[in-house]
Amino acid sequence: MTDDLTKWPRLLVTGIPVTPEQADDILIRTANLYLLDGNDKAWTAKVYGALGLTPGRYGTATIESIRGVAAELDLLQLTVLYNARIASTWIGGPHGWCDWDGTIGCASYNLGKWPDRDTVLAEWELIATQFPYLNLTAQLLADEGAGKVVGQWRVLAGDAAEESPGLPITELVELGEEDFFRRVLIPGGERGVTTQRLETAIERVRASRTALR
Repeated sequence: MTDDLTKWPRLLVTGIPVTPEQADDILIRTANLYLLDGNDKAWTAKVYGALGLTPGRYGTATIESIRGVAAELDLLQLTVLYNARIASTWIGGPHGWCDWDGTIGCASYNLGKWPDRDTVLAEWELIATQFPYLNLTAQLLADEGAGKVVGQWRVLAGDAAEESPGLPITELVELGEEDFFRRVLIPGGERGVTTQRLETAIERVRASRTALR
């Protein structure tokens, strides 16, 4: 099995839906707090306020506040498999392998530059351990989805393992002009959730993590 996952491989995920409460746990704890500052400054302020992040000199959250919130909410340290469902400046808007309604799946976006196989497996293992109710299969397609399946992973009952790649598990979703216009021209294109749902999710996670300490 080749170790070359190529530059910007496309992530495909299919899986059994989770409950909205489980989705809250996943989407808060797999968020990347370093990527929440977007062009929609009003939304950034609401998100920072809900999470308890402190804006620094240039408006982005301070490293100290990010570390504090990450520890309080027990966020996973993910570099490639994080979800961006709270806010995103990506041209396709908020995205991820889990959605707020509990849907598990994705087929429209690529992972970061040159991900390595060990990192992908380690992150699926961490995700599986923290969310043992997940039942999903993930693949990476070479060359932004234009190539073959170069990696496949199975997450089930708290475990994750790499498998021999098979055929693509779902069809690719390509963004069109309408998606771009919606993201750039319609107000709120960077927002992935309502303020109320975000606040509810954060409080639910905060309470659950506090109860475990």
